[in-house]
Amino acid sequence: MASIPERIKEFNESRLQEFTAMKYELMAGNAFRFFRGTCHLFYEDLRRNDSLPLSPATWISGDLHLENFGTYKGDNRLVYFDLNDFDEGVLAPAAWEVVRMVTSIFTGCESLGISEKETMELARLFLEVYAATLDKGKARYLEIETAHGIVRLFMEKICQRKQKELIRQRTEEGKKGSLRLKIDKGAISPLKKA
Repeated sequence: MASIPERIKEFNESRLQEFTAMKYELMAGNAFRFFRGTCHLFYEDLRRNDSLPLSPATWISGDLHLENFGTYKGDNRLVYFDLNDFDEGVLAPAAWEVVRMVTSIFTGCESLGISEKETMELARLFLEVYAATLDKGKARYLEIETAHGIVRLFMEKICQRKQKELIRQRTEEGKKGSLRLKIDKGAISPLKKA
């Protein structure tokens, strides 16, 4: 079997080199950033490990972790708190999503310097709520009126945000008064004509 660096290089070889270099730099920051940037390693290794109990196949987000949740306004202008990243979505055993999220909790909390006791409590709470939700047969919508804590704060902040303000933050004036995206070489980078 290839080494971890070889597997990472092979997986990313079709990406633009400039962006791959930025990705590698972010991944070197801490264990959680490495975890986020190597989803393929997680599932390649999990697939080879038969220690998980069998679970039904379902559509999973594929990259469930602490930072793939967020608040946003939908086209209907209502505010939602939900998963926000599905580019790794795949039909897979349901348990894989749970294992990825719990691993995210442990890796993310360690990178943030959160105590082992608090991390264990967070992981336990996640599993408890996940199991209770499955037991009810469906997930319930999270609305601002029923949200608590930091999720409610996120939702309230998004409620106050105006679309024009968001556009103003992310664009600049181009030729003849047109708008163009601000190039920040982080979230938005220029593309070469080729």
